[in-house]
Amino acid sequence: MPNPAKIGAQNTEKSRKMPPKPLLSATGTPCPCGTLKPLRDCCLPFINGTHSPLTAEQLMRSRYCAHTLLAIDYLWETWSPEQRLRSSKADILAWAESCDWLGLQILATHQGSPNDDTGIVEFIALFRQQGQMHQHHEVSQFKKILGKWLYVDHQT
Repeated sequence: MPNPAKIGAQNTEKSRKMPPKPLLSATGTPCPCGTLKPLRDCCLPFINGTHSPLTAEQLMRSRYCAHTLLAIDYLWETWSPEQRLRSSKADILAWAESCDWLGLQILATHQGSPNDDTGIVEFIALFRQQGQMHQHHEVSQFKKILGKWLYVDHQT
C-alpha cells in the first residue's frame, strides 16, 4: 500500500512546480491551442458560444483548449450526440482535471474547410498525468451538421 505521506508530498511537489490551470478571465494569455494568438481572439469565443468554429481544425483546437480550461459543457456540446453514449460529463471532467495539459501539435488536416461537410484532423496532445508524461496521437473525424462542426470519432 502506498505511503499516504509520500503521496501528499508528491501532490504538494507537483502543485508547486506546475503552473495553475488558466482561468477564463485570463483572456490576454496565449491560447493553449498553440496558435500564439491571445485566448480572447482564438478559442475563447467558441467556448463561450459567441462564435462557432468555421473549420474542423478550429473545432479541434478549441476542444483541446476546453480540456485545459475544464470547459466540459463545450466539450459535450461539440461531441456528436450518438457518440455521447460512450461517456458522461463527469467522466470527461475527471479525466481533464487529472491532466496537466502541455501542448497541442496539429500534424495534418484533410478537408474540414468552411465549404466541407466532413473533416479529419491528426494531432498530438502532450500532457502529464500522475507525474508521467504522455503523448496522445489521434486522427479525429468531424462532421458538420446544420452548419455546426461536431467531433464524431477518432482513431489512435
